[in-house]
Amino acid sequence: MLPLPPWPYARIAAHRGSGTMAPENTLEGFRTGLRFGFKAFETDAMLAKDGIPILMHDEKFGRTIRGDSRSVPELTSLEVRTLDAGSWFAPQYTGIPPAGFEQAVRWCRANGVWLNIEVKPALGHEYETGLTVGRMTKEFFADLIRPGGSRQDAVVREAPLFSSFKPDALRGVRETCPDLPRGFICDPIPENWRDILAENECVSFHCNQARMTKEFVREIKDLGYWVFCYTVNSPERARELFSWGVDGMCTDRLDLVRPYM
Repeated sequence: MLPLPPWPYARIAAHRGSGTMAPENTLEGFRTGLRFGFKAFETDAMLAKDGIPILMHDEKFGRTIRGDSRSVPELTSLEVRTLDAGSWFAPQYTGIPPAGFEQAVRWCRANGVWLNIEVKPALGHEYETGLTVGRMTKEFFADLIRPGGSRQDAVVREAPLFSSFKPDALRGVRETCPDLPRGFICDPIPENWRDILAENECVSFHCNQARMTKEFVREIKDLGYWVFCYTVNSPERARELFSWGVDGMCTDRLDLVRPYM
């Protein structure tokens, strides 16, 4: 096996753009992440009723969209983007809407922000979500996509990395955007994690930092995969994970885990 190339991206990304510093997956949250000095974001792409992706972590409303019992697949993307995704966080954010995927990508490109795009499908829409997010990402990053760019030795560091808990979503992005890299996310760790990584030609393994041990990190890297951890919220834990060989991570505590660690 060839030596594992160095991780080409920023080592620390802002979780959902802003961590716990501002409303997640909103442009205001993204602006906050940028103000904290982060130039790498992790974010979630989910399809609305009209098949257009928006940024949302939870299929069912109620956490960031308070007092609403509906779900993302019940509303069009325009309807989702009229909702209040900020008042749950603090009164000054009242009325801040969820970001659209296209809107967020264009903002990130304009501001030099790298993206880890987690394909976050609603139940039953795994493959469709992967297809759509892959197709749109291919269009938005056409100038940065190179043949074979999904290989570790050919990654374009400014182009995004896809990730997903759902193998069918990874299959979808691989079909419509085969030349961008992919990572498999899991928690807990399934018995067939090695097979999923291989079948989807992934470059990275993404996992809850609490599942990591020094030995497990070494096993993953010996198989030829980069290791990305979520969500690391103390500098001490970040340094420990890096010392074990973890390549990248995301954090909610943008004020404590700094982007230059």
